[in-house]
Amino acid sequence: MTSGQKHPGSIPSGAVVSSSGTDGGAAFERSHRSAKMTSSRQTKIAVIGSGLMGTALARAFAAAGHEVAVWNRTASKARAVGGGTLAFESLTEAVAGRELVVASLSNYAACAELFSSKDVAAALTGTTLVQLTSGSPADARSGLEWARAHGVDYLDAAILAYPAFVATDYATVFYAGSRAVFDRHHPTLQAIAKNSVYVDEKIGAAATLDCAILEAYYGGSLAVLHAAAMCKAEGLDPQAFFAQKNSFLGLISVTADAAQDMIARDDFSGAQCSLNTHVAAIEHIVRLSGDARISTRFPRELLENYRRAVGAGLGEQELPAVFRTLKD
Repeated sequence: MTSGQKHPGSIPSGAVVSSSGTDGGAAFERSHRSAKMTSSRQTKIAVIGSGLMGTALARAFAAAGHEVAVWNRTASKARAVGGGTLAFESLTEAVAGRELVVASLSNYAACAELFSSKDVAAALTGTTLVQLTSGSPADARSGLEWARAHGVDYLDAAILAYPAFVATDYATVFYAGSRAVFDRHHPTLQAIAKNSVYVDEKIGAAATLDCAILEAYYGGSLAVLHAAAMCKAEGLDPQAFFAQKNSFLGLISVTADAAQDMIARDDFSGAQCSLNTHVAAIEHIVRLSGDARISTRFPRELLENYRRAVGAGLGEQELPAVFRTLKD
């Protein structure tokens, strides 16, 4: 069964079928029309939340040939998802009888509020809930506790992609929870990301890995922007800095590889470049920033962390030795 095709009489009461949405559903279908199904078995899925990400997830599942129910607090948003999905005004009806329920909401508190309804909780019993709402490992543990108490299989997940990347080679989704539950649904879940990565049985593992990657991304991005600001403030065209992208990305890659081995061995000794030398370099960055009258907050934070490691007696060890001083 292809996207948008439904047999007469198979549509649940209270549902509205739409083959295209006002916000790009038709274009989405055209771009996925030639895509092969990742699973030959049709799965009944419900996607809770019709924001940009929820919409992309629902359309991807539908494009893979699955029967997809969608629900949103604002019913018009659910109806606009399109792509052959079924829009429901009742959350209980949307999740009832579904094998897989995917939540994509603003936060875990919003999910907890929805699932506090006895009718919704009862309708979810016996299903598998995939939590794709961004949160912390503690949120994931709370979600698992609720699921166990209500007879719901639970996978906590984190998607590393913009909505436009869903169902493309650029999307990655991390999953944590029961390996058996993940394996059972893996073929269906590949509709949203072929790169569906099982992380660990520990339910907070996916959120932890997601936060770790995002910290590297946001921290690295701020460093790049601050570096460009230094260049501009000193009268150097930032393009000269960006042209050296391979240089600083290469240094980060080499350091990450070295840190991986050192952390595993808990041995940060080496003969490449001591922390004392790195601290002196960061001091130059702080001075340049101050002289150029741009923000010194970021380089000063770097300097404080590296100086703390030197103060702990790690000055003659390699840069990754800072790892030892990051616990409170």
